[in-house]
Amino acid sequence: MQQIYLRYFLICNIFGILFLSSCKEGDYPIPNVPVNIIINLDLPAYTALNAPGGHAYIDAGSRGIVIYRNFDKFVALDRHSTYNSEDECAVVEVNPLNEFELLDTCSGSIFSITSGVVTKGPAQFGLKNYYTSWDGAYTVRVYN
Repeated sequence: MQQIYLRYFLICNIFGILFLSSCKEGDYPIPNVPVNIIINLDLPAYTALNAPGGHAYIDAGSRGIVIYRNFDKFVALDRHSTYNSEDECAVVEVNPLNEFELLDTCSGSIFSITSGVVTKGPAQFGLKNYYTSWDGAYTVRVYN
């Protein structure tokens, strides 16, 4: 009986390894760029982040980062669009018609500002997310 479980275990592991190795690592089009930035919310460039719904752009990441305040949490997304990412114009910005969206004006793709997921294609991949931590007062850290 123990041999049957051992064979079953081995077969499942072999299929699992084959399945995982079939995924291509290089499919995600945005490069990994080290990010470790401290933002002081007292600075004039970041005053919009003192209220929920505020956003700011920072020079970091692949083509810049947009940071958004979602109540008592911060979301940091790379501005490098995932559709035709090699194009110079593949950069997202806050949609002037709907501040809950990030718009790639080059392709027309739309992404959620609260998560980076694609809400309207042609993009198929969401935006790169960065970790954030907030001290509850005036300092936000953005990092990966």
